[in-house]
Amino acid sequence: GFYWWSHYPINFVLPSTMIPGALIMDTVMLLTRNWMITALVGGGAFGLLFYPGNWPIFGPTHLPLVAEGVLLSLADYTGFLYVRTGTPEYVRLIEQGSLR
Repeated sequence: GFYWWSHYPINFVLPSTMIPGALIMDTVMLLTRNWMITALVGGGAFGLLFYPGNWPIFGPTHLPLVAEGVLLSLADYTGFLYVRTGTPEYVRLIEQGSLR
């Protein structure tokens, strides 16, 4: 379940939302009743609205933060605090330790 991910910040485990694009796609289908137009127009709108639809969730991570005299974004700072196992920082930690 979610227990193993509970120590990470919500920004690392939150899935992206597709609701705005899906609503527009459903509206295009409702108005046109044509699968081809829905695929072209609604699918294009779905793709165009994917990034702006996620901006309210992930946008605050782009705010500036001064940590120990260095200007970082909030995403960079949380990435430094919560090192994941696939990153080069983690690999460097392993290479310096006794697990090599």
